[in-house]
Amino acid sequence: MTEHEQQADELQELSEQVGDDIAEAREDWERKKADDKVPGAQGAPRGESGSELPPPEPDETD
Repeated sequence: MTEHEQQADELQELSEQVGDDIAEAREDWERKKADDKVPGAQGAPRGESGSELPPPEPDETD
């Protein structure tokens, strides 16, 4: 096995580990969202999360 093939195998293994970590984090978040005892996991009521911005001023430009 060449050095490049070995590096590719190591990177593939790391990629799979990252994928597993992401899946675990997603499952953990879904469990927390379903648990009323976890503060903030259900999210803020609509309009209070800061995701809705007020309309721009008429003279405001990007």
